Order: sequence, then structure tokens, then C-alpha cells
Amino acid sequence: MSQAKRAEYLRPYVQTSILKTQMTNLIEESEGAHLVVKQSSKRIKKDKVSALIYGLYYCKMEEDRRGSRKHFDVKDLMLFSGSLKV
Repeated sequence: MSQAKRAEYLRPYVQTSILKTQMTNLIEESEGAHLVVKQSSKRIKKDKVSALIYGLYYCKMEEDRRGSRKHFDVKDLMLFSGSLKV
């Protein structure tokens, strides 16, 4: 495997490690009714955590806009329902 292919293959793992490092650097404080997330060390940024939170918020807003979740039933995904007769 070439070095470029290896780097591309490992990219999700590296990004996940960076996200975990940034998440462990955060401190949660409550200010009245609001929760505030602050950095414990200014050396480590919190960019990826903020992006993840905004992404989850966007997904929730789209879900709310389209209507509530519909009932999900695993039977609907099955190719054969009922018993097979041979």
C-alpha cells in the first residue's frame, strides 16, 4: 500500500482521535438555565466538537421540519414475510 493510500485509509481514525482529544479537553459549566462548554486548556481547540454539535443540531432541525419520525417496523425490510411453502 502506498503512503498516500495508507494516509487516506487512516484518515477517519486520525480524525476520530482528534475529536476525542478535543472532547476530553472540555469542561461543562452551568450559568443559570444554560450549559456552557469551556476549554480546560487553550492549546487544544474545540473546532471539531463544535462542528459535530452543529451537524447534529442541523439533522434534528431537518427531522423536525419533515415531521416527526414515523413508526419503524423491521418486518417492512424483510424480503419474505410469512412462511415459505416448498
